[in-house]
Amino acid sequence: MAKEQHAPKFRRASASVRREALIEATLTCLRKYGHDGVSARRIAAEAGVSAGLITHHFPSISALVAASYETLAMSLLSSIRQHAREVGATPRERLRRFFEASFAPALIEPGLFNAWLVFWSMIAHDAGMRAVQDRTYVAYRAALESLLGQLRTIEGVPAFRLRPAGIALAALLDGLWIEASLNPRAFKPAQAVCLCEDWTNALCSGAFPSLLARRSRG
Repeated sequence: MAKEQHAPKFRRASASVRREALIEATLTCLRKYGHDGVSARRIAAEAGVSAGLITHHFPSISALVAASYETLAMSLLSSIRQHAREVGATPRERLRRFFEASFAPALIEPGLFNAWLVFWSMIAHDAGMRAVQDRTYVAYRAALESLLGQLRTIEGVPAFRLRPAGIALAALLDGLWIEASLNPRAFKPAQAVCLCEDWTNALCSGAFPSLLARRSRG
């Protein structure tokens, strides 16, 4: 009688699955422990693997943190953009939905801010982190500029320059997000959205002379 065949209990995970698991473990550790979470031992324990597996998939612990930074930043941006993509919404409504998603409870919880503090602290001395910061900032501003560009199709809105307008709005959103993350009692998310709406109203009324398009600059 032939022996009964048994499927192996464990399967070797693909490299991409292992990398994703390590990135997820890194983000969990950063949320829990902040700077103390940048530890191969802690990350490996969170992922349920040996510390040596980290260096097998990433050239260094800082490279793993950089990959985690990019994964988180692009994932959050994708979620916010998706919220703004309401079929049939006006340009103003889409921008407002972007603001609302930017101050959703999941984005202003302490653990997420812990992770971001680690990322920011590494940018000044780590080339990989700076490269991620450059790429994610460009993507974030491009999303804002796309939404702002739609405002220019509204009758009565003066022509304004997209790049500086995107920079200004990004700075406003970032500043409010930092304040809300540092002290959730300082103001309510709805108030932050209203402030961003006020900025948009001012832009659409031509209240920012330095942002208005000039004939020679387009």
